[in-house]
Amino acid sequence: MARVLHVLKDANPTEALRVISKEASGSVQDLSVLLIQEAVRLQPDLPVKIYVLEEDAKKRGMKVAFEPINYAKMLDLILTSHSVVVW
Repeated sequence: MARVLHVLKDANPTEALRVISKEASGSVQDLSVLLIQEAVRLQPDLPVKIYVLEEDAKKRGMKVAFEPINYAKMLDLILTSHSVVVW
């Protein structure tokens, strides 16, 4: 099973959220999302595992609504994914 990671960095990723929703309801079974930079402000309602880069959230004074991760965990997610899409 292919592991797919979508990394969102913008505050208005309309197209990315559409694509992720479509993939989540389709054939991609191991799908996750990582929110970084301005995207930590998002509260996406997606049926996938969502992570937030904790340092970026803290810099913006945001409370983390999803699983917070550090840079080491982010690197692990990227390196263990078969496909990484950055939006």
